[in-house]
Amino acid sequence: MFVCGPTVYDYAHLGHARTYVVFDVLARYLRSTGMEVFYLQNITDVDDKIINRSRSEGSSYRELARRFEAEYLKDMRSLGIDSVSYYARATTHIPEIIDQIRRLVAHKAAYVTDTGVYFDIETFSYNGQLSGQDASKRKSRVNDVTKHNPADFVLWKSGEYGEYTWESPWGRGRPGWHIEDTTITEKYFGQQYDIHGGGLDLIFPHHEAEIAQMESLEGRHPMVRYWLHTGFLTIDGEKMSKSLHNSITIRDALSRWTKDNIRYFILLSHYRSPLQVTEKGIIQAGRALEHIRTISVRDNGINPEGREEFITAMESDLNTPMAMAAIQKLADSGDIEALKAFGEILGIDFIRNNSVPLTILQEIRSELRARKEFKLADMIRDRMVAGGIPITDPPLK
Repeated sequence: MFVCGPTVYDYAHLGHARTYVVFDVLARYLRSTGMEVFYLQNITDVDDKIINRSRSEGSSYRELARRFEAEYLKDMRSLGIDSVSYYARATTHIPEIIDQIRRLVAHKAAYVTDTGVYFDIETFSYNGQLSGQDASKRKSRVNDVTKHNPADFVLWKSGEYGEYTWESPWGRGRPGWHIEDTTITEKYFGQQYDIHGGGLDLIFPHHEAEIAQMESLEGRHPMVRYWLHTGFLTIDGEKMSKSLHNSITIRDALSRWTKDNIRYFILLSHYRSPLQVTEKGIIQAGRALEHIRTISVRDNGINPEGREEFITAMESDLNTPMAMAAIQKLADSGDIEALKAFGEILGIDFIRNNSVPLTILQEIRSELRARKEFKLADMIRDRMVAGGIPITDPPLK
């Protein structure tokens, strides 16, 4: 499984969190069925956005990319995302990128101009099949008068010098955005593999370009057996985006809500549907999670129906809203074993963690009650109950 990773020029936001939580759950579920999963993710650490921000900050490209890569990986750990087998940087695969471009030129699927190397979209018969877009509406992000066709896209940008540029048969420069993913996946998976994931916004042009590049190497079709795309995460009806300045960073979200709260909120919606972020929605999700934890205190044995419903939901295009309904049923019936096992798959702890601080609070309350300092003991109890922690005081001796 390959999932498009971040371009490391800024902090990751909740839109990223949605995509990476979903694919973390998918990897966890597949592994729980006994499958061996190699989950690969790229790190785009050479890009116009990185170059522009580093120049504005007066820092080096490498320094800025490494700083935000570290922040991204920290955010992933904080969200409990630990299923990725390998993170592959674009800049550590430059020889492979140059070799893949060389082969595309040799196959006459790409051509060389004074400004770089471009993919010739007219040579690829499956162009537009994934997105279903009309050919007349497809445009490349790069405008260059040396291109044969406005829809052709860049593989190598020649004539650039300095940090994060490399020597190539077409002059010193750097790779385009699309070529890094097919190079990385070809190296680790070969030219065909099982699952490719990413956000809905990547279908065109990015994923269309990946297909054209990979399948033009040896003509193997399809490149990917299953495509999965997460729907947009919106705020006030607009897609969450750094360019729109309406994004909530993962680090800010985690300063307000727990990782379990955020994962629960994300998984209450099907991964393909749009997800509207509101503070009220996240708070309500947190309360629903706390309710499950509050009632999941006594093991009443196996609930076969609830377990079957959970598995059916996960097998039905990763239907996590249906899976959450099954979780509620399992909590109501007291199937603690299933809640623990399925919680591992979803990356959420449905059983309350009686941590050391909680034990200490309970011991302090017992001591206060023994001293007849009931006002303070009751205040602590009320705070604990409000937080969803059930308290049953034994009678005083």
